[in-house]
Amino acid sequence: METLLTKTENNQLLIEIQNIFAQVTRYPLDILDTEANLEEDLGIDSVKLGEVFSVIKDKYNLTQEIDIPEENLMTIKGISGALDQYLSTTSHAESDTQPSPDYLTKIETTSNPVVEQNNITAIKTPVVLDDTNILDDLITVFAEVTRYPLDILDPEADLEEDLGIDSVKLGEIFSVLRQKYDLPTEMDIPEDQLRTISGVSIVLTEYLSNKEVLFPKKVNGFEKKINGTKTNIALKSGEEKEQPILTEQPKKIFTNKIVFISGSGRGLGKDIAISLAALGAQVVVNSFHSREEGIRTASEIEASGGKAYHIWGSMANDKQQQAVFDEIESRFGGLDFFISNASNGMLAKLEDINVEHWEKAFRTNVVGLHMGALRALKLMKKRGGGKIITLSSPAAHGYVDYFGCMGAVKAAVESLTRSMAIEFSPYNVQVNCVSPGPITGDLLKKWPESEKLIAQWESHTVTDRLCEAHDVSHFIAYLLQDDVKLFTGSVLLMDGGISARRW
Repeated sequence: METLLTKTENNQLLIEIQNIFAQVTRYPLDILDTEANLEEDLGIDSVKLGEVFSVIKDKYNLTQEIDIPEENLMTIKGISGALDQYLSTTSHAESDTQPSPDYLTKIETTSNPVVEQNNITAIKTPVVLDDTNILDDLITVFAEVTRYPLDILDPEADLEEDLGIDSVKLGEIFSVLRQKYDLPTEMDIPEDQLRTISGVSIVLTEYLSNKEVLFPKKVNGFEKKINGTKTNIALKSGEEKEQPILTEQPKKIFTNKIVFISGSGRGLGKDIAISLAALGAQVVVNSFHSREEGIRTASEIEASGGKAYHIWGSMANDKQQQAVFDEIESRFGGLDFFISNASNGMLAKLEDINVEHWEKAFRTNVVGLHMGALRALKLMKKRGGGKIITLSSPAAHGYVDYFGCMGAVKAAVESLTRSMAIEFSPYNVQVNCVSPGPITGDLLKKWPESEKLIAQWESHTVTDRLCEAHDVSHFIAYLLQDDVKLFTGSVLLMDGGISARRW
């Protein structure tokens, strides 16, 4: 008997579903291989998949839940096959039109835009930053998307275990919230806060409260930031006087240098990219799961006068990685620096780590690093040499809560770094490893028990603060300078003394 996974006889439907994926993810069609694994090959996670299903339901007027086998959810072809069978056995097979460019955002051009999504009407009203209002509003959205009675939706209940709301349905909910609150396409939300309506409410409230962070409008003697220019504000006789703070422009010490930073769409990788671009380097930004953020990072660098180019692709996928380095060679002819920042690993107790977690972690952090370094070496030979920086963690040398899997993987990274440093040295290529402690930022908040652990780590430093992204970026910039030659095969620890105190 033919399975849903192999059905997909309706090529027109397959093309439509592929187009929907392109519209939601903003991936070029040529990337969206219909048989590629959505998460591992294309970086499309379950939340994004939920947004895709929200659009599919709207387009095909689906009023019932479709029971799709898990294996079908792994590819565009599998989803199309399941949908084809569903439509052929119901009265819903009435839409045979091509998806229109604007079907994702059916917004009426009125003073009160109305967003139609999943047969839900969401009025875009001015946001009142009140925790209670936002929580009530969230519960209403959850009720409309899930069709649950309001009294069932306990804000503290576990969405999946207690309410049966899986990640796909959660993606549909976020699709509605993005329209209602004008949220960005990508939001870095700690996993533990996605488990309850209350947790989602906290994230949403925090985001809306800080929406003006880039352009705070503070007066009364406070500093303000306008278009990235820092000024002092002094009030005299009711007037505001702005005095520019003159800062020395960084010297362009990396002019004509080509640097590739894997996993640089956000977080530490983004900070490194911006820092090296400010020093004159031509930066190749890379992203996989956060494709749009990678594109945005490159655009930000260009807008500030730097040079950047974005290439999408997974370092854990050998075919995609080869394509990334081929494009670097085609566009730039060679490579001077390779910063291996791409990482993947499960933060959990060892009893919760399974074989798949180990395979993903090693494939990205170790195998991906090895293959990437060999490809970088080939391009560095054309430039007469170069430098490779890997990234590790103090957890490679001692116990850190929830880091059992990643600690072992990072120990392998350090060992591989030493071997590469010796074997690549005849080609004038230095290889070093930077090992920061916990880095302040959104990623740190994803740790289980993050508040408790952050306080614990801070108490163990001798600097009274944790490492920040710019600390790492500045140190990497130092290591990349031509006259810094004595470091090679080194694992350079920067954790404010936490390791010295604990181990």
